[in-house]
Amino acid sequence: MTQNIFLLATAALLASCGGGPTPEQKALMDKEAANKAAFENISKAWNTGDEKLLGEYIADNFVNHNPDPMIEGSGKEAYIKAMKTYLASSPDMKAEGKVMLVDGDWVCGVAMIKGTNTGDMGPGMPATNKAWEASGIDVVRFENGKAVEMWSGFDVMKMMSDLGMDMGGGGDMAAEK
Repeated sequence: MTQNIFLLATAALLASCGGGPTPEQKALMDKEAANKAAFENISKAWNTGDEKLLGEYIADNFVNHNPDPMIEGSGKEAYIKAMKTYLASSPDMKAEGKVMLVDGDWVCGVAMIKGTNTGDMGPGMPATNKAWEASGIDVVRFENGKAVEMWSGFDVMKMMSDLGMDMGGGGDMAAEK
């Protein structure tokens, strides 16, 4: 009798393990795959300057928690404007993804970003025509396949050093040639 109970319990356990993911697990896997694809498309839009593609994956009520002064405010249009501003200063800017982590509605990506500064970056920051490289990280929360919130970090000091700009706070930001 004890042996029969053990066999029944073992059979039930094996049957439950061999049936694949539950509907809840499958739904989570599908959501994570969609969010990963959306994150990759946002990166592709930045690498190509495709405003339409970027707009497809950014929610109208998008909130950017980025302290970057080149990104003014929140919302889809502000984020698209930020992309255009960055690409105007470094038209060849490209990001190469290094790591991506996905957890439900959250996607985190680490990238190396490279470009050549051929356009003004703002007041007191004329084009240097120098190449730069820096690491960056984005943490994005998605709802219904669209980015609704983003936190970003970017190694501005490394970029400014590559561009020969003085970050010490004394005088003109453009380095003497």
